[in-house]
Amino acid sequence: MVQEEVVLDRDLAMMGLLARIGIKKGEPFKPDAKLQATFDKAGPEALEYMIDQYHRVLNPFIYEGKKWSALVPNGSRETEWRYEFPSYYDYHAKGALFYAIITSVKNYGSATYYLDIAETEDGEWLDGGKNYKLVMPAKVPVRDFWAVTTYDLVTASYIRNMDKSSIDSNMKDVVKNSDGSVDIYFGPKAPKGHESNWLPTDPKRRFFLLGRFYGPEPAILDGSFILNNVELLK
Repeated sequence: MVQEEVVLDRDLAMMGLLARIGIKKGEPFKPDAKLQATFDKAGPEALEYMIDQYHRVLNPFIYEGKKWSALVPNGSRETEWRYEFPSYYDYHAKGALFYAIITSVKNYGSATYYLDIAETEDGEWLDGGKNYKLVMPAKVPVRDFWAVTTYDLVTASYIRNMDKSSIDSNMKDVVKNSDGSVDIYFGPKAPKGHESNWLPTDPKRRFFLLGRFYGPEPAILDGSFILNNVELLK
């Protein structure tokens, strides 16, 4: 990417940092064994830092006592994803954002709204080897439909080799409770009797969820409609 992309003025300081570790535009990258060992250790640490920043710091929780946050964080909206402010360029925030989101969309419009959750109420990452339940409240204020989708926490992409990654309100086989709410289950094996309301997870990997709202009404946007935390099942 360094070789292919144009170097903008805002990138010069970062290019100087990269040059110190052997990454220079127009020159081959050939780290010696010591430097490669440093990269091997630093790479996973940097990824964990970005995961933590995106899910726990960059995106503030939007409900009191809940772990849901907006998919598109504050700062990216105002600066159209660039994080360029009058007095500084927030490359930490942009790096964390691009761990989770790579998009050509300049501004999200009013037709869709997304919420993110990656933790239990106790602040533990969602673990694909454990079983969880999310109760989607009745009468979700959307004009079109809502959906809940699973993602791999590390790659921020769909969980690999899973036949099903999403449950939405248009699915006819999804069972509703008597009050109109929907119990959605997550885990490596389907809970008996709840197969149609279950999303599979990889027991060796962490995951997170997106709540997707298509045609959101004001109650979704102003926070008066509140989503429940994800419950760990014993």
